[in-house]
Amino acid sequence: MYASRILVADADIRTRLPLCNAFAEAGYTCEAVTTADDAIARVRADVVDVVFLDVEGGLPESLRALGAVKSARPSTLVVVMAAAPSVDGVIEAFRRGAFDFLPKPVAAAQALALANRGVKLRAAGEERRRLADRLQVERMEVVELRRRLGVGDPFERIVGASRAVRRLIETLAEVARTDSTILITGESGTGKGLVARAVHDASERARGPFVEANCVVYSEGVLHSELFGHERGAFTGAARQKRGRFELAAGGTIFLDEIGEIAPTTQLLLLRVLQDRSYERVGGEDTLETDARVIAASNRDLHDAMRRGQFRDDLFYRLNVIPVHLPPLREHPEDVPLLAQHFLGRSADRLGRAVPELSRAALDRLAAYRWPGNVRELENAIERVAVLCRGESIDVADLPPRVRGEDEAGRRGPAEGTLEEIERVRILQVLEDSAGNKKLAARRLGIHRSTLYAKLRRYGVLDRAGDPAAGSRDSRHDMSDLPTRTRSFGG
Repeated sequence: MYASRILVADADIRTRLPLCNAFAEAGYTCEAVTTADDAIARVRADVVDVVFLDVEGGLPESLRALGAVKSARPSTLVVVMAAAPSVDGVIEAFRRGAFDFLPKPVAAAQALALANRGVKLRAAGEERRRLADRLQVERMEVVELRRRLGVGDPFERIVGASRAVRRLIETLAEVARTDSTILITGESGTGKGLVARAVHDASERARGPFVEANCVVYSEGVLHSELFGHERGAFTGAARQKRGRFELAAGGTIFLDEIGEIAPTTQLLLLRVLQDRSYERVGGEDTLETDARVIAASNRDLHDAMRRGQFRDDLFYRLNVIPVHLPPLREHPEDVPLLAQHFLGRSADRLGRAVPELSRAALDRLAAYRWPGNVRELENAIERVAVLCRGESIDVADLPPRVRGEDEAGRRGPAEGTLEEIERVRILQVLEDSAGNKKLAARRLGIHRSTLYAKLRRYGVLDRAGDPAAGSRDSRHDMSDLPTRTRSFGG
């Protein structure tokens, strides 16, 4: 059986010898060193359960050693010892990860009691990690078994245990049994695409295709061709007949994302499809019928768009047969730890490394952050942490600056104004910091690039063609990464 290891790092033999004798008599494997550097080297070379570290030889140097030990092996417990420490020094030691403090001269019985408690905590942590690994293996076996049997719950991919998420899943399970049109609303990054796919997979159309069409990345004419197809020679460059997405989705589901951004002419064509289930290819004369379930999504307030005359009332009511609203992440922060652990495990799997442990302080900070980019922003933040973290645990200092409440320069800056004003200022600031590169800006904001275009149009920074709006500050940015009329779907 593994004998727990104790390391005593103290230059004074009057401390080292009694402690090592007490630990050896209790059945521990004990080793003694005289300097902090020796202690660091020993911890790096082998697993040590508890380190008793003298901090008498200069506080800054001792704290450096404490930090180095915790960095080398975060699970190793460090007990600091000192004869006359300052209050600030002890507090700083605890901040850097000290397990406990012992005043010198150290009573052997007191040190042994601390060692016993530390070893038990270490054993409990190892058992928890072992059980977590075993649970992960068993989960993978269940997933594989379900895959082989062709069964599974499509809604398992919607992670969350809050009342809001449970109610959402119950609604989606009922909705999936029907063939009615669904309108999914919610802020950017709330998972509208994920929900649409889950509904399709849970429906009787699951064996049919699931076809996505992002309505904001194409100009009006190109969108007509994407949705309805075109005939050969219908326009310059149409060298062959092309099947549209409604045609490709026959027997399955078509997901119309960002439906609130389409032009009036396209709205009218979609209204006809929803009413008569028929359409013509661009440049064609034959009327085609569609057998595709329609799921639409929008992050816009479509009621406000109707009041402004930007969205047809009749189309809205055709789409809004079964409304499904996805709450923003800030309204169910209790799900943040679950989502963070889920994304952390997935990122670790992709990186081929063990899953780091999120500290309680890091989880609290994640839950306290407002997540303006919602689940997508959380996923991006966790992926960044997983890539950059080199230790076995993740603390608040490892989180992105914005999550810690700081800007990239480490300054704290509370925002003022309405949510829309704050969002506009933040988007333009990130866009400027990204030298006008919208792909980079979208990634930094934790939103999809098409969503960024939609928001820039809404704030008057871009016109509908994707060019800088007249008088816009965005006109000084590089527009080279704007989507062209020939960009492939999803680009």
